[in-house]
Amino acid sequence: MIEDILNNKYGEFLNGLDIYETKTSLILSKIIVKDEFRSTGIGSKVMGDLVGYADANKQIIALTPSSDFGGNKNRLIQFYKSFGFKHNKGQYKHFGFRDSMIRYPKTNENMKPLIKSLIRESLLTHSDTDVRKVTDFINFAKEYLGIEDGIKVALAFERTPDLTTTAYYNYSGDGFIKIYVKNRAIIDICRSIAHELVHHMQFKEGRLLDAAKDGEDGSPIENEANAVAGVIIRKWGKLNPEIYE
Repeated sequence: MIEDILNNKYGEFLNGLDIYETKTSLILSKIIVKDEFRSTGIGSKVMGDLVGYADANKQIIALTPSSDFGGNKNRLIQFYKSFGFKHNKGQYKHFGFRDSMIRYPKTNENMKPLIKSLIRESLLTHSDTDVRKVTDFINFAKEYLGIEDGIKVALAFERTPDLTTTAYYNYSGDGFIKIYVKNRAIIDICRSIAHELVHHMQFKEGRLLDAAKDGEDGSPIENEANAVAGVIIRKWGKLNPEIYE
């Protein structure tokens, strides 16, 4: 796994590195270079190795730049753009990722179908087996987060007025989560579910007060949801390694 490779190579220069990996994607939640090694090129070296690994394995990389760890968000955006990242919208939009920036693996003219195949790989179907996989994950995530109430999670194969993004959380009463699943990989659906369940936990703890403000990219509430969702996915993956296939 690339996280272990990078930690072994650059661990002494870093205060934190969080990547979760599937067969077709890498989600970079955080990379924190120690203060004394900033402006030494370590960040560029780590990113260079990461994108090289992704290209070699034909993986998409997704991330959301944040100033939470001391960096300037606008500078980070330009930094990631220099490695081929695009804003996750318009012609580059991938509905399988909530992250604000995305990088598709570099291809040549003979490999143009690659991105489409990546998007279609391991997609959720209406089959009882696939739905059961997601249901088992929901129960695992709720248990991990200590959620014992009656919150419902619905899987939507079509768009509805309340589902203009990949996920929707209504935190009135016991709460209600709706996840858009059409043309999305099962592991990315599970990540969206975990993310919204973290928001439900935050609401129950009295920390999610303003959905619009707290849900903004880079907010402490949103960053916590991203980070904890990544932890849940990794723990689930250790018990169910087939989700990475």
